[in-house]
Amino acid sequence: MSITRFNNKDQNIIELEDVSIVRDSNTVIRDASCCIPRNQLTFIVGENGSGKTSMVSSILGLLDISSGRITYNSSTDKELVIGYVPQKVEFPEHFQLTVTEYLKYSAHISKHDLSAVLERVDFPESHLKQRITELSGGQMQKLLLAAELARNPDILFLDEPLSNIDQGSGKHIIDVIMEIKDQGVTIVLISHDWQLVSSCADCVICLSCTSSPNCPCKNSLSEGNRELLQITSHNEHVTHEGYCYVQNL
Repeated sequence: MSITRFNNKDQNIIELEDVSIVRDSNTVIRDASCCIPRNQLTFIVGENGSGKTSMVSSILGLLDISSGRITYNSSTDKELVIGYVPQKVEFPEHFQLTVTEYLKYSAHISKHDLSAVLERVDFPESHLKQRITELSGGQMQKLLLAAELARNPDILFLDEPLSNIDQGSGKHIIDVIMEIKDQGVTIVLISHDWQLVSSCADCVICLSCTSSPNCPCKNSLSEGNRELLQITSHNEHVTHEGYCYVQNL
């Protein structure tokens, strides 16, 4: 079940309560409860198969939950605008769409606004007439990000935004992410990069605790940060098993 509360300025923009998700008869997430703080940079981390993508897909409305509740807290009288940048998008090689056409049809960006939209993510205007199938991994990531930012999202999800791109492009994307967070957009990143987590995160939702007795968040965070771990599983008496939530790194 999902509900939206309007004109609600709760500190959490999205809340999951006792959420379970089943895919192909397998329970990938069981009784998970966590929250995404408003105007913060939250990382979702965990080992492969821990349910990171499934959790985000359920929040995006692309995957039904088996039980529990997802609550969306909109600060206005309108539905939240939720943006999503996938890790990778593969188009058929014969796809003819140019960068300009992609932005026009996917994000309704006019030619008049193209320069400002692309400048925001440091995408070269010289590539406007280039087919999107000819872009490098970093250029494609910037293009997808530009399209989502043009929608003025309240919250933006990014799946491994630094994969398949060079270090220079990665640094710029992080700068853009931090800038839009400072402008009031809530950001959620799926990542395996614990160095990035430790240096940038406001909050961390870790899903590895369900399958690993030596949760990586305990091994990768400082002693002071580990003390901020909060159990968010349904069993409050369990000691660091289930889903942990690290706040205010």
